[in-house]
Amino acid sequence: MSNFLEIANKRRTQYMIGGEANHSIEEIAAELAKVITASPSAFNSQTTRLVIVAGSANQKVWEIIDGTQKEILDDGMYSYFKGVFETAKNAVGTVLFFEDRQALEEKVTTTPERRELYKEQNAAMAEYAAWLRLAELGYGANLQHFNIGFQQGFDRSIKEALDLPDHWELNAQMSFGPVIEPAQNLEKLNHEEQVRIIKD
Repeated sequence: MSNFLEIANKRRTQYMIGGEANHSIEEIAAELAKVITASPSAFNSQTTRLVIVAGSANQKVWEIIDGTQKEILDDGMYSYFKGVFETAKNAVGTVLFFEDRQALEEKVTTTPERRELYKEQNAAMAEYAAWLRLAELGYGANLQHFNIGFQQGFDRSIKEALDLPDHWELNAQMSFGPVIEPAQNLEKLNHEEQVRIIKD
């Protein structure tokens, strides 16, 4: 198995993560910067922006998310995610993924609908690349999509708390830390169901 496949299989949604790091936040940020720079984007638009929060900043972000989601989610869904919020508050840190809407509009001259599609593709590439690198560094992580919505303003309080540009749109949050209890194995489709070969 290649090193890439080992890392890809190691990358899992890990909810039981701790707060002890083997690297400084600066070292982790430097590694994530490298993979984001290497990640493809539509028309080389490079619209993804990362903010890594740790310590009290990380706790503050998840308190904001917790409070916002409590107002939005029904009681059952909020109870389900409450544990995610609490674990994330005590994780090593969280990678916040933003898309720079202003840069997207300047660099991708097409319809608003297509720009929206490209934005999601850019974000997905960056999120997967960062997740792989965190796994390679020895950290478990989970990817969430709370407080997204530029028009609705769900992410405004986070941008204000962190003094971030208004034209950045929050796309996802990835809390990370050492794995305390590994995720259970999931059933996977066989290759024949997922990959077809068609040739003359």
